[in-house]
Amino acid sequence: MNRRRFLWIKIAVALILLALMFYTVRPRPIWEALRSAHYEFVFWALLLMPLNILVQERKWAYLVRLVRPEAGGIETWGSLLGGFAFGIVTPGRIGEYGRSLLIKGTDPLKLIGLTVIDKFYNLGCTAAFGLPALFTLPWALNLATGYLLVSLLILLALVNLLLLYFALDPRPVRSLIYAAQMMLPKGERMAQLIGGLDRFSAPQARVTLLWTLAHYAVFLLQYFFLINAFSSLDFLPAIRGAAAILLAKSALPIAIGDLGIDQLVSVQFFGQFGVTSEAAFNASIILFGVNVVLPALAGVLFVGRLQIGQGKEPEETR
Repeated sequence: MNRRRFLWIKIAVALILLALMFYTVRPRPIWEALRSAHYEFVFWALLLMPLNILVQERKWAYLVRLVRPEAGGIETWGSLLGGFAFGIVTPGRIGEYGRSLLIKGTDPLKLIGLTVIDKFYNLGCTAAFGLPALFTLPWALNLATGYLLVSLLILLALVNLLLLYFALDPRPVRSLIYAAQMMLPKGERMAQLIGGLDRFSAPQARVTLLWTLAHYAVFLLQYFFLINAFSSLDFLPAIRGAAAILLAKSALPIAIGDLGIDQLVSVQFFGQFGVTSEAAFNASIILFGVNVVLPALAGVLFVGRLQIGQGKEPEETR
């Protein structure tokens, strides 16, 4: 199956999911919920958007400078936002790996390896908080009770401890990857891909983890404010719902930019806490616009500018 056909299939999936959403949630209640929203909460969510992007840029800049210390702010900002532009048209936002093409004077394979590190920490954080949130939603608590629930929570605690260990000390994972490289064909290209790991040890892991946790906390706060713009939900249930939603959409990268699946899951999960479908839909679609569409539009402006310099070595290295 060629890439264009695959892309159109993903677009069709997103449109089908959105059509299903509008069949479930009628447009009129959505509009009425927008008219009666508490816009001070929307304002706080919008105010957190620059902080959300800033935290992601700081983490990406920190990783990039492990292999290219002279990388400037324009490059790191532009490559991050350019990655958003690539990611919005791909399922699971896998196109964000394209940010590696927008850093000059460095082997793109090394930067792809750093992007993998970035995504690994994001996914680990999503799993560490999302799994307990998912299995403590009301429907899950009705299924798992007593010893089963206790056993499940103990298992989740062990998984989280393992994730934390690997996040704080990447040496075991790095050794495993290096060993695998020796056994795989095309070892030279694999060596370039994992070249960024050479300078990624425990101190760098701790910094990366802190930036990841900061980004995750900002995202959860945005969801809390937006869900309360259209409904009334206490802090802990809102955070649990948001964490479970992020996990579910990360596990189901079946639509372009996660559009459709995000809104469908939001309606289902927040509905467990008595939030109306239109409230959950509005919170989700606004968050998608704020955190995905706006940065992607900004990224389009950077892509052309940074592509001009692609492949050029920095002056001092010539």
